[in-house]
Amino acid sequence: MERKTRFTLCLAVCLAAALYVSPAWTAGDLTDTAAAREAEKAAAQGKTLAIGEVTVTATKTEVDPATVPFTMHTVDREDMDDQPSHFMNNLGEFIRDVPGVHVGQYYPWGPPWIHLRGTGYFIGRTIYLVDGLPVHPFLSVAVNPDDVDQVDVLLGPSSALYGANASGGAVNYKTRKGRAGMGAAAEIAYGSNNTIRPHTHVGDKVGNFDYYLSYSGDYSDGYQMKPLDGMLELYELGKKQYLKEASREDNKWRNSWLAGKFGWENQGGTRMELALNYNRRYLYGGQKNLILNDNGDILVSSLRFETPLSTWAKVKLSGGYQWDDHPQQYNNGLSMVNGEVVLDPSVNYTYDWTRQTTPLEGQVDIYPWKDHVLTIGTFWSREEEERTYHFTNGSRTHSEWTTDQTAVFLQGHQLLMDERLSLMAGVRYDHWRYHDVFIQGNEPQEPDAVTKDTTTYRGGIKYRFNDYVAVRSSAGTAFWPGTPLWFFQNTTTGNTWREANPDLEPEKTWMVDLGVDINLPAWGTLLGITGYYGEIKDMVSYSYDENPYVEGGSIIRTRNIGGARIRGLELQIQQPITQELSLFGSLTLNSSRIQDDPDNDGNQLRNAPDYWGSLGVRYLNPKLFNAEALFRFSDSRYYDDANTDLPYFHMEAYETVDAKIWRDWQLAPHWALNICLSAVNIFDEDYSTEIVYVNPGRYLELSLGIRYSF
Repeated sequence: MERKTRFTLCLAVCLAAALYVSPAWTAGDLTDTAAAREAEKAAAQGKTLAIGEVTVTATKTEVDPATVPFTMHTVDREDMDDQPSHFMNNLGEFIRDVPGVHVGQYYPWGPPWIHLRGTGYFIGRTIYLVDGLPVHPFLSVAVNPDDVDQVDVLLGPSSALYGANASGGAVNYKTRKGRAGMGAAAEIAYGSNNTIRPHTHVGDKVGNFDYYLSYSGDYSDGYQMKPLDGMLELYELGKKQYLKEASREDNKWRNSWLAGKFGWENQGGTRMELALNYNRRYLYGGQKNLILNDNGDILVSSLRFETPLSTWAKVKLSGGYQWDDHPQQYNNGLSMVNGEVVLDPSVNYTYDWTRQTTPLEGQVDIYPWKDHVLTIGTFWSREEEERTYHFTNGSRTHSEWTTDQTAVFLQGHQLLMDERLSLMAGVRYDHWRYHDVFIQGNEPQEPDAVTKDTTTYRGGIKYRFNDYVAVRSSAGTAFWPGTPLWFFQNTTTGNTWREANPDLEPEKTWMVDLGVDINLPAWGTLLGITGYYGEIKDMVSYSYDENPYVEGGSIIRTRNIGGARIRGLELQIQQPITQELSLFGSLTLNSSRIQDDPDNDGNQLRNAPDYWGSLGVRYLNPKLFNAEALFRFSDSRYYDDANTDLPYFHMEAYETVDAKIWRDWQLAPHWALNICLSAVNIFDEDYSTEIVYVNPGRYLELSLGIRYSF
């Protein structure tokens, strides 16, 4: 409690102090993060920012963000460029400072574990989108951070808009496209652990055509992600299965990305766009013959078409193809022999894991009368997944299944009272069919198809009293049917066994929120306060239990454990101090507790700490230098819903300080040079990023880049 009180008071004092800074300049009427950032830049130039219509992730339609009644935050490309370069080169780092967002980090081949509003389980309660189409979290790593143009975070249950997995909200990564004068750029960065990160891109808009092409890399000697001493500690405390794959050596990795986006648009507003994001990944397991990703390939692509129908409607069609190939190789690993840790590097088996998904979506936006938009849409996707074990003794275990999802959705948005009052409501029906299932275990089986369906709702209201204060409230429901892996697969071979649970009930969520947006132009202050309350019913929980039949092995089990009650408060502020210096901060106070379960009643929901946040200062002076410093903190959290009080299972509270300083030099009319130094975790704090995965401590990176503008 002392730690929690200290940080809460610290941030509260800083935010209060910011409110009493003398007026610096005038900003426009803004309500979202991206607009606030633009206002800060515009204000520094002595001008007022006007907001045009933009595509908003919260609505799937082009509306003024000031009229959106849902809680949404946007991080734009310039915000991303101002942030320090982290040791984990993935998309989660961009949104760590958004209120309501808590990020954990997995292996470099895995996604950021993005937990929204204390819901605490990224696979089932956060939906990941790339250019508006849903992707499995593990496929989101196909997009390199340098190829992202904007990240939208929509908080609150969003299944009525995007389908399953949206209990806490949605995260949409919009990839970069060519713009007039973008030109070409090349950069090379070198960081701790002999990390090398090259990047180059070229883009432009010529007439009706635009294009963007890039290459990026992330090559590192790595660090011990699952340190041997930590796994030994767990072994001695009864969790023996974690010793087997402990890192005796550094976990080196090699990751490469290719990206491209090609677009065409005529003067009438018709646009076609093709986007491709490809990633190849290799990760060494820290032991001889242990390879956690053996040059696996990931592709996320999309094709979009939209065209207006006179002035009364707009048609939008989109589709994609997503592919993930994840080969792995496992040895016999580490074991305890006569009190000594012994490595058996002999290859035990190889493991192939492939997934391909084809999502298709059609949408019509109808404008029946002034200030009203009616959206009608349909969605279909097919996901085919296969997992195969090849054992050195010649045996083989194979599993495969197909999931079809079909949905229809309807949404209405109405503006009243000279656009001061905004009303929005939506409904969606989803149907899932799990079929073509084959499980090859001790006795091969082909289970019957399983179907699930649900109807979800959401609605919101926002009222702007004046140019300074707006109040908003929203409510929604969400649904998660589970994964076919949990329904069907019984595995009794290899290190990790599974127990199927065909009786697993779907998980259901509802949540309401109430927020206030305050804009004080005379001070340039932007302040957001949002309270939320929600409940999860038939909550799904999983556990990695020790396998009594395999030394160092695990058995994965899933079950319903009752429900959870979630409540919290999100605070955010942006405050200019001078024309060059600004302050920004966020704080989330959260309580996520399990209820109606005899074994876990009152426990903290996994990955749902009681508080977290950040406080930062940014100094922008192109003639001198630019700098940003961030203080980040989080309360302790648990990895499992049982709240196991062991190291790594109970991850301790932490505080870190990150910083970045950079400068651009104009070498010639079209040429510019950039030099940047980043420092993450300056005070070398040692804390768990996720279960048994530990950060490398202090990370330093120096980058040099050159840009040519067309």
